[in-house]
Amino acid sequence: MSRRKAELFNLSFLDLLTSALGAVIFLFIITPKGGAPAAKVQQAAIYIDTSQMKVFGALHDSLRQKRVGDTLFAVLVDYKDMPRDEKSQAYTPPPRQQVPEAVKVPKSRGSEPASQKREDNVPTVKKPEPEKPKPAPEPRQPAPEPSTYKGDAPSVPCKVSFEVSWRSAEDNVDFFVCKGGDCVYGGRKKDNNIGQWDSGKSRNRLFGNDLRTNQEAVRQFDKIIPGEYKLYAQFKESDKNRSKVILNGLVYTKDEKNGEHGDAFTTSLTLGNPRVLLGTIVLQENGNFKFIKP
Repeated sequence: MSRRKAELFNLSFLDLLTSALGAVIFLFIITPKGGAPAAKVQQAAIYIDTSQMKVFGALHDSLRQKRVGDTLFAVLVDYKDMPRDEKSQAYTPPPRQQVPEAVKVPKSRGSEPASQKREDNVPTVKKPEPEKPKPAPEPRQPAPEPSTYKGDAPSVPCKVSFEVSWRSAEDNVDFFVCKGGDCVYGGRKKDNNIGQWDSGKSRNRLFGNDLRTNQEAVRQFDKIIPGEYKLYAQFKESDKNRSKVILNGLVYTKDEKNGEHGDAFTTSLTLGNPRVLLGTIVLQENGNFKFIKP
């Protein structure tokens, strides 16, 4: 086998020279060039007097000859008194305008006797009457606007929805929507003057069964039926022997222009108590409503 000849300027040697040259250049860059060393004593100080609202400065003797704008470790700038709070200053009322008094013209010394001169010829300056302050106009209260609902719409498309929900399906809560002495609930699922009952998210227009869920609702699908509605709820039983349950409710409407209005509420129910009034709703045909809590 032939032996390779040793080359002085091989690739490793060139790498070594390049690295050494780079190190020298790096040291040359980071090394400070000339200039005076950093001062070992404090050259400038600033003090703020909060009682007088002023700023004071102290300079070392080495900086006495410096001027504003000279480049140092810090740039010297002018300072001014800090502005005082105008609200804290005492209010000084403007000087009162003096009202001119009546000016009388002295009598002239003519041939005409003084008894024949009339006082009507003496010009007088009447005191200006102070202007009566005009009563401030009463602010007009804006007309009540319907509340725009920005939350989640019911999972079932509808015009009106009265619905409640609770945490677990292991608790049994009955929901009632009443109007004019009639009620819609799990035992009476439909009334043309009130709406259609369904258990939560499943729409039971085809099936009349009561699905055991953690939601109940009464909805109007075809049109908005105006009137006064009363919402009731009753906590009947619990598989986990809970004594109380937190109930979340929603009143939702959708008008002809697809404008959504809604009001959410929260209450608590006690096991075994009779049904509780959640609130009264005055519903208009255009979808606006007023929710009156008990």
